[in-house]
Amino acid sequence: MILITWPPGCYGHYVMQCIFAYSNLGNGHQVKIEADGSSHGFSSRGGNGFVMDHKMEAPADIIIEPVKGHWLDYMNNQYLKANQGDPIKNVKTIFPAYKEHMDGYWKDIDALWTIREWTSFWLYDVMHDAYKHVNGHLNTQDLYTKNVFPSLINRLGLTVTVDDATMKHNQSNWIAKQRYHNSQHRCDTWIKDILADNNTASPCQTILDEAYVQHCLRKQGYEIQCDGLDVFPTNSKDLRELIYENCDPNNK
Repeated sequence: MILITWPPGCYGHYVMQCIFAYSNLGNGHQVKIEADGSSHGFSSRGGNGFVMDHKMEAPADIIIEPVKGHWLDYMNNQYLKANQGDPIKNVKTIFPAYKEHMDGYWKDIDALWTIREWTSFWLYDVMHDAYKHVNGHLNTQDLYTKNVFPSLINRLGLTVTVDDATMKHNQSNWIAKQRYHNSQHRCDTWIKDILADNNTASPCQTILDEAYVQHCLRKQGYEIQCDGLDVFPTNSKDLRELIYENCDPNNK
């Protein structure tokens, strides 16, 4: 069995599926990318020669390394592909007893604005712990910029059975469906626009993007008037009208 390990949201099912399809394991298997960009339809439980985990430990045959600056991308992937874009399900995955954490501090615990604000306090710490640097056999950016699969297949002692053109075609199709790639970069750019008084459209696609923006503004000494703000502003001008200076910029 081939053990492959990756942090949540780091494209492990895609890597497994491609190694399977492009090697003598696959017997003509066709790479299938779902509408949301996921490869979760390809499971390591299907008797296909793979086992997987998120332990990121050296005995694994393939370790997928996260890249700093893309942590929010991975969280968004997990949010959409594993939790179907459900804010409550996503919170329950990370904090099963989330209502106990929130009780006494927030009213309307399941309201979107409440979930967003609470998330803004823990999101960065969770990302920092989940996506620590490791020395992997590939990193997530390699999947966008290289054809990593011939070398991975060879190092596993398997035989490459698909031509390079087919791999590149499938890679292009996969990239086109990765809607959250560079989420963190887009949000970081927008935060700069907010602070520089440049009026630009919000890049936020998920409540996690919004919580990340709220966290970053807090680190810069600003809070958002967020009570009841279930619909996040869609441009920097409208968001600037809702921010105010925090008397304690070190508040996290």
